[in-house]
Amino acid sequence: MIRKDYSLPKSETGLYRILVVLGIFVVFLITFLGLAFFQVLSDNQINSSKFTLNKQAELASKQIEKRFTAFYDDMSFFVRNLEPDTYDNNESEILAFEKRARRIFNNHRDLLDTIKVIFPNKAVIFHFDNRNNFINTFLDKEQLMKEMGQNEVFLDYPSKNVAISATVNLERFFIDELTNYYLGISGEKLIYCDGKLRGTHDQKLKKGFFLDQEVLDQISAQVEEGLKGDFNGKFVNENEDLEFEALVQHYPFSLFPLKSKFTTVFVVDRNVVTTGIFSTYFYLILALLILLALVILILFKSIKNSQVTNEVLSKNADEISELFRRQALLLHETNGFIYFQDSNGQMTSVGNEVKGILGYEKEDFALNFKKYISKKDIAKLEKTIANSVLNKSDSFSLELDFKTKSGKLRRIKVFERLEFDERGNFLGNVGICTDIQEKYEREQEIVNSENRLRAVLNSLPDLIFIYDNEGRYLDFHVKDKSLLVAPLEGAIGKKMTEILPGKLAEPIQQVFNNTIKTGNMQTAEYEVDIPSGKRLFEARFFRLDNDKVMSIARDITGQKLWERGLMEAKKAAEQANLAKSEFLANMSHEIRTPMNGLLGIIPLLETTTLDQRQKDYLQIIKDSGDSLLNIIKDILDYSKIESGEMTLYKSVFNFKNEIEKTFKIFSGLIKEKNLQFSYHFENTAPEYVELDKEKLRQILINIIGNAIKFTSDGGEINVNVSAESIFEKTVIINFVVKDNGIGIPSDKIEMLTTPFFQLDSSSTKRHQGTGLGLAISQKIIELMGGQLSIKSELGEGSEFSFGIFGKIWYKEDNLQINIKDEEEFEGLAWKNMAKDFPLRILLAEDNSTNLLFMDMLMVQLGYGYDVARNGSEAVRMVKESDYDLILMDIQMPVMNGLEATKVIRKSKGKEITIVGLSANAFQEDVDQAMEIGMDSYITKPLKINEITSIIRSCSERTHIKKEVN
Repeated sequence: MIRKDYSLPKSETGLYRILVVLGIFVVFLITFLGLAFFQVLSDNQINSSKFTLNKQAELASKQIEKRFTAFYDDMSFFVRNLEPDTYDNNESEILAFEKRARRIFNNHRDLLDTIKVIFPNKAVIFHFDNRNNFINTFLDKEQLMKEMGQNEVFLDYPSKNVAISATVNLERFFIDELTNYYLGISGEKLIYCDGKLRGTHDQKLKKGFFLDQEVLDQISAQVEEGLKGDFNGKFVNENEDLEFEALVQHYPFSLFPLKSKFTTVFVVDRNVVTTGIFSTYFYLILALLILLALVILILFKSIKNSQVTNEVLSKNADEISELFRRQALLLHETNGFIYFQDSNGQMTSVGNEVKGILGYEKEDFALNFKKYISKKDIAKLEKTIANSVLNKSDSFSLELDFKTKSGKLRRIKVFERLEFDERGNFLGNVGICTDIQEKYEREQEIVNSENRLRAVLNSLPDLIFIYDNEGRYLDFHVKDKSLLVAPLEGAIGKKMTEILPGKLAEPIQQVFNNTIKTGNMQTAEYEVDIPSGKRLFEARFFRLDNDKVMSIARDITGQKLWERGLMEAKKAAEQANLAKSEFLANMSHEIRTPMNGLLGIIPLLETTTLDQRQKDYLQIIKDSGDSLLNIIKDILDYSKIESGEMTLYKSVFNFKNEIEKTFKIFSGLIKEKNLQFSYHFENTAPEYVELDKEKLRQILINIIGNAIKFTSDGGEINVNVSAESIFEKTVIINFVVKDNGIGIPSDKIEMLTTPFFQLDSSSTKRHQGTGLGLAISQKIIELMGGQLSIKSELGEGSEFSFGIFGKIWYKEDNLQINIKDEEEFEGLAWKNMAKDFPLRILLAEDNSTNLLFMDMLMVQLGYGYDVARNGSEAVRMVKESDYDLILMDIQMPVMNGLEATKVIRKSKGKEITIVGLSANAFQEDVDQAMEIGMDSYITKPLKINEITSIIRSCSERTHIKKEVN
């Protein structure tokens, strides 16, 4: 039996096997490449989404911050233009004021709820009611201040005593801003503030939105540092029961003056971003695999027609190649649109992207595109096309200005590919228009910057040189060639050592080498002889880039001469100031020492039997001494203020008690002139306050003293005290002193605070004084953060007002506040007080007058005492005897009181009470004595009640110590 072999020839079977293996390989290769390409596109899509999301978050944050800043600027402008008497004026001014308020509402309607305008005596509230009517309501100022809410922006203008408080609706504001951004169906727009995340839902900012705690912590840290960021993490929306893996972008912003920190957080579903890509490319790969399977099947069935098939494939390959060539042409440019034109220049087709770039519908652009090209560029385009067709050019490109739909010009780059048939006839062209506006603007800015830099260089008097790393001149700019030490003709390409003189070349080369070595700017000063004389220059060397170094040399001869003169003037001023201070200190000591004997002996004389004439003589001596003492004190105070050495010494005290004590000082003068003196504390006045009590007392004494001085007998003086809280514990305390005295001419008011100025400086003036009181008061008020205001009419009276800053304290602060009033001995209560308050007393004093006074006083007090003539003798006597109290003069021969106190404290500790007695009245002298170890300090002239108060306190402490021991 003959068997027929129907199998294919071995050659064809091998070919089929090769084709099958090759097909399987291609399937796997296409699958692998498809997956890899999908991953790349997926990553690219995610990065693109992140970039877009970041830009939207940044734009949203900046827009929110910009709108809030505009609101705050409008409010600041509004408060600066307020007048405290607006509602006391005519109706037209009130109407204009209310129109300004309504204009602010109209500009910021989505942010503002209420505007509260606070005047000195009233307040008005503006808002819209439910019917959109603009309403204004008047309230009591004090009630309005108590009703301040949390979401309020407060602005004040203290000099006019007006303020504005605006209630803002941040929720409505944020929602209004965030609705302008679309993130897709899976996107969420959130606001993060103070650790809380809120999202827009049903036109409200709601809770129920959560991110991974780690992501939230990182966002919180970046917000504190003012940094933006992007993250991946799980996102939960409880309002819509959603949970997905999210792409998170945030951009921080601030709303000044609100203290909270905010950030805009935009979130999209990561899977939604990539799902479209996955489905598209899955079907694409599947289609390719099916297509490949069909191709293999066709190959198997049409092997005999391979030649025909190859011809078809070759033709198809050429078409596919042309398609890919055109695609490559399109991908060559981005952010553009494609168009086609026939041989007559008519546009037959245009891409949809034209609307996004120029704003025109594609039909409109295809028909009228030549009208939208700027007039200066249309002729250039037509000429370029004509030349390209004539020269059979494949392509050309040029830049044109197109007029957009909005009317603005936009820079466009045109790239056209020209098509010709086999005979060279022009068939048409395909082109791409690319938006290059940003690139064009950057290039123009570079050109402008170069022009500005060139203009700056042309105006600089400096000598500017550019070198390579070997010190060779590459370029230079010298405006004034007379400043050169050597001519620069032919210097380009030469080293600096070849051009500069030998003595100058070596140090300049060393500075240049240090610049190359360290990469940091180096500075050198050098002196040269030029035709105009010796000049001093300062040269700065620094790197321009890795290959270039620049030096800028400036003539500093005048500057150095000025600095030298300034230093000499400063030194002379410091020496003069030191001499002045020493003179004033010595003057104070030398005057107060004899004054101690004069004023100290008066209370002792008052205890003796005197007739009326002798009492009158004694009162004259006492008043004259007190007046001289006040003059000395004013001169010393003003000297300290003038030299900037006045310091505030703050303490906590009962405010009303201390002010009333100050008022009592004037009780004698008030009674003598039969004045009607009254004062009133507003409810806002604090109970306890921290500030410089003595400086405040000095201000009131000067101002009230002036009011009493210039108010006629039987006149009236009123003092009003109020306070205004501005921060948590900070308060402004306001004083107003009114009188119906003689008044002040209007042209003299501004001169009242001028040192040594007096309204009546004639030899027949009725009112005495140095003219320093108000000058000192104004300086102290300014030092305490306030300002003195004076209103007066001649013959009608005067009003002095001022405000100072203080700190409020409350009883619940658990502070130990010394509110105990010092008791004083009156009349003859201190005579023979040694019986009730026994002490062993040592007096260290070298002045005979002071010793005589102290001896008279001690005799009347009933004390025996020991005397040391200097500090060394006082130290010796303390070692030999036991004392309870040492009255220690500061300035003594051999050893002064401060040094003696140091020695005694070192050997005896705190067993002995040491009280300083000195004519030095400066606060720094008191502070120095207390730091060394003295228990108290009394300035001369000494007052009997001060000495007796110290003796009594010392005796009580000594008695307690003995009982304890």
